[in-house]
Amino acid sequence: NHGNQDRIRHTVVSIRSRTGLKDRLKAGDVLSLNLGEGRHASAFKSIAIALEDIAPDILHTRNWGTYPDGILAARKAGIRRRVHGFHGRDLANAYGESLKRRIMGKILSYATDRIITLTPSMKKEYIRDYHVSSERIDVIPNGIDLERLDSFVADESCASPFTVVCVGRLDAVKNWPLLIRSFAAMKTRGPDDLLVLVGEGSERGRIEALGREAGLGDSLLMLGARSDAPRVMKAAQVYVQPSFYEGMSNTIVEAMACRLPVIATDVGGNGDVAGRQGTAILVENNNVGAMTMALDDLRSNKAARAELAQTGFAHVVENFGLNKMVASYEAMYEEVAAQA
Repeated sequence: NHGNQDRIRHTVVSIRSRTGLKDRLKAGDVLSLNLGEGRHASAFKSIAIALEDIAPDILHTRNWGTYPDGILAARKAGIRRRVHGFHGRDLANAYGESLKRRIMGKILSYATDRIITLTPSMKKEYIRDYHVSSERIDVIPNGIDLERLDSFVADESCASPFTVVCVGRLDAVKNWPLLIRSFAAMKTRGPDDLLVLVGEGSERGRIEALGREAGLGDSLLMLGARSDAPRVMKAAQVYVQPSFYEGMSNTIVEAMACRLPVIATDVGGNGDVAGRQGTAILVENNNVGAMTMALDDLRSNKAARAELAQTGFAHVVENFGLNKMVASYEAMYEEVAAQA
């Protein structure tokens, strides 16, 4: 949306029929192949037909689900320049890839000109799992649209003396039980304090059951999927990311951009994103005691919250600007396209 349309044109190819992000795309095109759910042995052929029609200078695949089929399709369609983006993992491979995928990933890397990761930690993970040369991997963090965030106003229905918020899909890798149990265990928690979860997914029933088991009652608000999550953030006092793994958490960046202090588990790229010099609080993975202590400390120390909010915001402005991300991608695309 923010790139130079005279220099670079994008066409997004969706293997599925779902193209929900099309409404947010103001530049370029979206093509849906309508292949439906599940694996399709001949998917690469459909992609190749589409690529022959589009005739792009570069094919850019994103995460494993598009990588093997995308590379096969590019070879069949004669698309010589290929870029692959590694944007994260799910719980099944949070701590490393299977032997089969490592072998396949190494083979695919020979047919890929450039690998893109979102954080330095993710770059190290990729080198560890696939033994790709460091020189072939670029780190380009996701950028944040500060002007868009500024347009949101706080959702007062989520306001309380101390509102804790987390935004993300309701998936096991997000480790929602850590947040539920830590909030419930707070010594300083007031009767009107709120834990607000924004997102939808397969873990909803389990999270609701944990909330009842912990006796949270009306203190737990589950808002489902929201397109205006920054409104909820702006009504809160703290943002928490309790995940088992994160590549680059966009919601951490958004929370800091909303001047919200952040507590996150020290996993994946969270340290790269949230920072380690007084910009956020990082706690041990899946440690209820450590998470509870961090929540209690911020609940009782308004000055500490204000300081984290300010340093976090400055950190985002310096490192995660939208224009910086766009310029990095454009420079990478033009460099790859110019290769002999």
